Amino acid sequence: MNTPLVSVIIPNYCHAQYLDQRIQSVLNQTYQNFEVIILDDCSPDNGASKVVIEKYRDNPHVSQIVYNEVNSGSTFKQWQKGFKLAKGELIWIAESDDYCELNLLEELVKLYRKYPTCSYVLSATCRVDSDGNQLSSKSEYDSKVSFWGGVDFIRRGLICSNFVVPNASAVLFRKSAALSVKLDYMDYKASGDRLFWIYMAEKGGVAKVDNPLNFFRQHNNKVSPRKELDGTQCE
Repeated sequence: MNTPLVSVIIPNYCHAQYLDQRIQSVLNQTYQNFEVIILDDCSPDNGASKVVIEKYRDNPHVSQIVYNEVNSGSTFKQWQKGFKLAKGELIWIAESDDYCELNLLEELVKLYRKYPTCSYVLSATCRVDSDGNQLSSKSEYDSKVSFWGGVDFIRRGLICSNFVVPNASAVLFRKSAALSVKLDYMDYKASGDRLFWIYMAEKGGVAKVDNPLNFFRQHNNKVSPRKELDGTQCE
């Protein structure tokens, strides 16, 4: 598994203003053995998302572009659709409003080589505002690499919160593991991602590099803050 194929899933919903930066940050990765699958969940933005997406239709990395005719109502259903379409051994969900350092894939594939029993590996995440201004200092990170057995990782990082895996865009994981988890994570409106990472950690170890290679954008159109305000997240 020196240069495994990575399937990069970009699930979009009304993020036209961020899509170019997101897609460019994927296409220009230093690790180049990947395919890109772009999924649009019937964005009601008068075609703005489609205009951006169609610019990349002929890019050799873009293997599939799928527009839903009806909104699925769930980010996690879009994830599952992407898993089934993926041809790669590894999967990266590159959320459409985030972006990353150009060596993210290279560094995460290196972690897989070092810890081959992992079901997923991840980098640290730096939160940024809607304009990309960093909300945390790089001095908070030490580039240390950590490894946990899956059950230990669940106990340490996922029982009480999703703090250790705050954002799917920081994670690279095995397709075989993703296709074998229980599907009830898709039933949740808010915390399905946390349940998904728990199920995945039951399939193998987890490794993390404490280097902020992923940038998690905070803005007014995000689902998570709305779900926290209306109580759905806790439910």
